[in-house]
Amino acid sequence: MANPSSRHRREPGYGHWRWQRISAVITLILMVYFTYLMASLGPLNYLEARSFVATPHQGMALGLLVIVGLFHAALGVQMIIEDYVPFANGRLVLVMMARAVFVTASLVSLVAVGVIMGWV
Repeated sequence: MANPSSRHRREPGYGHWRWQRISAVITLILMVYFTYLMASLGPLNYLEARSFVATPHQGMALGLLVIVGLFHAALGVQMIIEDYVPFANGRLVLVMMARAVFVTASLVSLVAVGVIMGWV
């Protein structure tokens, strides 16, 4: 008799579901971290905010938040498209366009963080 938990791994959509949950947890943890940090720092002017992001651990955490948050958003948009676009060809085109938008946003955001940190 097969292991009941292995049955779920073979079902279509399980990987998508699992990554949606994993990225949600990571995004939540990072958002709580940055919310607490920003509330404890108080108001910052531009130069103070820029130097805050330039510290290695804050910049890397912000980059991770950007990547994981946009990955989570891309999975959610893909699910919306797959659920509500009636034509298979239209779904594929829209999913590919959405992925391109999210990849572009991720790259631009990472380059911005890299510039602030002095890496680019």
